[in-house]
Amino acid sequence: MLVTAAVTGCSASAADQADDGSTAPRLRVAAAASLALAAPLSGLNDSPALSGEISGVTTTPVATPDEFKSLLTSSRVDLAALPTITAANLHNRGVGISLVGVVDADLLKVLAPKGSSGWKALRGRTVYVPFQGDAGDVTFRKLAEENGLTPGEDFQLAYTRSIPELMSAVATGKARYALLPEHFATLALRQAPAEQAGLAVLLDLQREWRKATGAGSLPQSAIVVRSEFAKDQPELVAKLRSYFTANTEDMADGDLDRTRATELAKATGITADLVSTLLPTLHLSFTEPGAARSDITTLLTQVADLSPRSVGGKLPDGAFYGE
Repeated sequence: MLVTAAVTGCSASAADQADDGSTAPRLRVAAAASLALAAPLSGLNDSPALSGEISGVTTTPVATPDEFKSLLTSSRVDLAALPTITAANLHNRGVGISLVGVVDADLLKVLAPKGSSGWKALRGRTVYVPFQGDAGDVTFRKLAEENGLTPGEDFQLAYTRSIPELMSAVATGKARYALLPEHFATLALRQAPAEQAGLAVLLDLQREWRKATGAGSLPQSAIVVRSEFAKDQPELVAKLRSYFTANTEDMADGDLDRTRATELAKATGITADLVSTLLPTLHLSFTEPGAARSDITTLLTQVADLSPRSVGGKLPDGAFYGE
């Protein structure tokens, strides 16, 4: 899900002068404000493992796939955190990127009135969904079909233009059924009107995906690098992969120091306490492209069956996986 993120730096050239006078690249990152994507990227500036490898980090907020394309094709960013479906689409449209790895997380939730049970609860209802054609929308519709429901017939879809618009619809009681990613799903549950029947999580789409496909994960989020940057900085890209793996493992229990929690709070617009509360529930993991390829192929194949345009009309070639 693409939503506006916080800016943690300003635009900069690809290489800056490090504090010790040596030349090191400044890592320029584009990211959406999902906690699941912000978490692996956090702490880059302070990492001992990357000391001397980068001279700093600049993060640019991104709200749409076209913004990612613009930043990557113009070489204004080196690294981007975005939905895997969007990454495949950009690669197939000729944007020179390859995977650093993918992030699996308990991210997408369908909210419904308390007491509702299973997919059958959606029959005859209107489900509010942000961003028509985005990764969450396509995944949700595919899973609905796998569970015997035809979107647009058995239930209706009402699309909103942004996460804040959908959050407002939930808060006012207009949206009684809604698809939201975390951390926004938790915020929506807290903001739902008390005078009405409360809302709860009806479906965890990660769990539903595993049941429907037999895949080990739903690698819906990706971290990609510009192909040119990867060619010029192969050792740095390898160290970034190791960093992202260790970083997600270290914060899986939500036991963060205040500095890291504050950094993530600024990046996502939620409180540091909520960051620490939510992280353990996301069950974050980062997997390198080779190990994740089977699950990525399952995701893209299933999505392409429903909406070929969403992945750029075909499965990405080996260059997408860094081959």
